Amino acid sequence: MGTRKKVHAFVRVKPTDDFAHEMIKYGDDNKTIDIHFKKDTRRGVVNNQLTDWSFKLDGVLHDASQDLVYETVAKDVVSQALNGYNGTIMCYGQTGAGKTYTMTGATENYKHRGILPRVLQQGETNRIIASHTMNKNSSRSHCIFTIYVEAHSRTLSDEKYITSKINLVDLAGSERLGKSRSEGRVLKEATYINKSLSFLEQAIIALGDQKRDHIPFRQCKLTHALKDSLGGNCNMVLVTNIYGEASQLEETLSSLRFASRMKLVTTEPAINEKYDAERMVKNLEKELALLKQELAIHDSLANRTLVNYDPMDEIQIAEINSQVRRYLEGTLDEIDIINLRQIQEVFNQFRVVLSQQEQEVESTLRRKYTLIDKNDFATISAVQKAGLVDDDGHLVGEPDGQGFGLGVAPFSTRPGKKSKSKKMFKEQLRPSTPPTKPVAFEDFKNERGSEINRIFKENKSILNERRKRASETTQRINAIKREIDMTKEALNFHKSLREKQGEYENKGLMIIDEEEFLLILKLKDLKKQYRTEYQDLQDLRAEIQYCQHLVDQCRHRLLMEFDIWYNESFFVPEDLQAALKPGGSIRPGMMPLSRIVSLGEDDQDRFSRLQQTMLPEGPDSVSFYNAKVKTEQKHNYLKTMMGLQQTHRK
Repeated sequence: MGTRKKVHAFVRVKPTDDFAHEMIKYGDDNKTIDIHFKKDTRRGVVNNQLTDWSFKLDGVLHDASQDLVYETVAKDVVSQALNGYNGTIMCYGQTGAGKTYTMTGATENYKHRGILPRVLQQGETNRIIASHTMNKNSSRSHCIFTIYVEAHSRTLSDEKYITSKINLVDLAGSERLGKSRSEGRVLKEATYINKSLSFLEQAIIALGDQKRDHIPFRQCKLTHALKDSLGGNCNMVLVTNIYGEASQLEETLSSLRFASRMKLVTTEPAINEKYDAERMVKNLEKELALLKQELAIHDSLANRTLVNYDPMDEIQIAEINSQVRRYLEGTLDEIDIINLRQIQEVFNQFRVVLSQQEQEVESTLRRKYTLIDKNDFATISAVQKAGLVDDDGHLVGEPDGQGFGLGVAPFSTRPGKKSKSKKMFKEQLRPSTPPTKPVAFEDFKNERGSEINRIFKENKSILNERRKRASETTQRINAIKREIDMTKEALNFHKSLREKQGEYENKGLMIIDEEEFLLILKLKDLKKQYRTEYQDLQDLRAEIQYCQHLVDQCRHRLLMEFDIWYNESFFVPEDLQAALKPGGSIRPGMMPLSRIVSLGEDDQDRFSRLQQTMLPEGPDSVSFYNAKVKTEQKHNYLKTMMGLQQTHRK
């Protein structure tokens, strides 16, 4: 995006032998024009009529040649248009004040040509003119000439090019019907012209008012056509043409007020860059071919002659999948890396193999178990009624640390097996079903992880305190910002009012009232407070970022230590617990859990293994208990299925 800039406004005075020197005066800087009215004595002794106005524009063109007008007004706009910036030059003023002469010039003399080149003179022939007392050849319509510019590079390597357009606007003149004495068709045309110019002035006033959100561009065709030029992506210049005679002073004052309002409008010109898609594709193809050649040279120098950089086919992908599987099985020590495409495909095949293994595990579980959704309360209720699970969600007959399921008596009651019964009772002190992680996490924070938890809470407390201070500072900054905005609006209102009424100067210094001066001082103090509070907020944000980093580190450490403790406390067999204690041969957290617990063994397999271990003296009883277990499982399964069917029927 470009930077915002104000519209440049110039005033051009039509030469006349009857110039009102006492009423119209120019400043020494050639940018100021002062208007003086004589008081109307018919209003009586008490007369508050405003008689003096001062307008400061970007330049006053008095007795200026056409060459000087072009150099001052149009040269920079055209130069920037060749660099990709849109431009608009508009001529506005009273009828007969010289707008068309400024824009197109005269055809009798080459030196009198206007801003518009001669090549566009053909478009001028289609414009309607009419005669009235103010102008013998008065233009009866608005005229907009648009020149489109498109610049390409002379080389074929640059696919970027710039475009721009120049709008040359020659507005129809505003006129007072009483002075022009128009009749018939000319009167009707004058009414439409004045109406469209009135809509244009309303749009200019809305653009100059920062409080206005809606700009009435659709009121007429003129404002809609100039939508991009007024306050848009465009360098805009206004030339206000006025009379220098005393009889036209009211119309001159009205035109100068329009120029002052136009100076309040801001535009945002930016370079219009576009890209040639066809040339871009050709350049990319050329660059791709060069890169492939460079890769081939590099591979040749590195003795890598079999490298292929084309996309892989199905056979190559299948070969990489085979290598990944053999690598995971341990039959392949390493995978040879040739290029980047192969690296990406290797990681992709790792993802494919992992997904397949997850599906196989899920399929195995579904074959061995009936999976129930935890949110399916009707199914859970039916299973509980069937007696398969208790109210806490544990399987009926599951070892709970006090005995064995399925009616197996504790071995402490069997004679001659006291030493063995003591050993089995010791093994039952650890529950066969681990507690839920939330419950175990609370125990971990109070015991082994108490120190890390304490540091985590302290850092979290400091972080919350910094966030609270940052929130309070942000509220103060927002309050100061709102007060700055209100002060700026008040200053803009005073400035706009001063520019509309005319600016007063004393020895080159602008004269402002006391209220505006106090607002300027207040705005200065508010900006100083804003900078101080904003710097404090930046410091707090840096502290918050550092504290957040510490909190994240503590949280990660706490969770990592908990996972190690949870796995080693509830999944590692007790005969290996001694090796994990301080001074043991294995450091905590370094033993892979998959090497300790067999993933293929479920609760039923462990129960069967316990039966075969604990009933060595009565091997025939093992078959009996196995048959009994299968019979009860089948009975419970049929009972559960019947309950589910009844539930679905209801």
